[in-house]
Amino acid sequence: MRPDLRLPFATATHPQTTRLQELTEQWCRKFGLLRTPEVVAKFHALGYGRIMATLCPYARLDGVGLITDWNSFFFITDDQQDIAVTTNRLAQYEELVASMRHTIAGDPEPTPYHHHPLLIALRNLLGRTLPGRPAYWAPRFRENLDRWLTGHLREDFYRFTATVPEIADYIAVRRDASTVLPTLDLVEMVEGATVPDALYETPQYQTLVLGTADIMCWINDIHSLHKEQGDPINFVTVLDHHQQLGEQRAVAAVADRIVARVEDHVTALNELPGVMRQLDVHDPERVMRCALDMQSWAAGMEAWDRTDTIRFVDDESYVDDLLEMTS
Repeated sequence: MRPDLRLPFATATHPQTTRLQELTEQWCRKFGLLRTPEVVAKFHALGYGRIMATLCPYARLDGVGLITDWNSFFFITDDQQDIAVTTNRLAQYEELVASMRHTIAGDPEPTPYHHHPLLIALRNLLGRTLPGRPAYWAPRFRENLDRWLTGHLREDFYRFTATVPEIADYIAVRRDASTVLPTLDLVEMVEGATVPDALYETPQYQTLVLGTADIMCWINDIHSLHKEQGDPINFVTVLDHHQQLGEQRAVAAVADRIVARVEDHVTALNELPGVMRQLDVHDPERVMRCALDMQSWAAGMEAWDRTDTIRFVDDESYVDDLLEMTS
């Protein structure tokens, strides 16, 4: 029996949710990320546009559309990692990751995978995202993208060696590999907010960003547990292994940690206006909008995981195998 994981956060949905899903499907097909009618149908049923519609429910369609395309790209890349693990092709995936990190760093030299669909799509996304951004923002965004892929490599190490990470290591790896951090950078951009380094690095803002990642990842770990038996990258498995709890008590322990992280998030949000006054942050209302978007997305993701996606229904793959294009 699973605990009730619904979050005490206000959530909303963008009025053009259906259009967001249509647009991101078109974008994925254009760049060769979805190559067959069967996979397009599965992608539609997964509903990434529906979950991303809860992230910036009041923003312009083009801005939310860009974030949705990024997250479709993230999900499809994540599924290539899963395919690599299950088909023993981690070396190929890691070569692909090296090319993606090279591109994210801004190196103009072509990589061996320059014409791979994921690299072409990545260059498109970067070209739509980076121009005109503040000097402090672009390096942070590039760093958070790199953290995502570095997190994948660290996950692969644990899976390849069948090693269960220590609790603190697990939390850090899972957070980095989740794509929440670069997505929240995009929220800042779409909402027109100014979050300089002085604010971003405060304990309160870090609690909001990292707490959003933790809450969403740990909820996902409980919802996906039935598909991830034996996978060391699941918080239930980690706590069970290190604390000898048994599965049901480990699930309850993760749920308790989610509750505590939610309390941290609420406290940080309440303290944020005072922090911004001390730092004389420009247009603090927009920053608060970003923080509320985080809560809307987390609550929306929990509902999506529970009732609105086929992602956890069975063990089949929901995307094309793009690793065959690295052979």
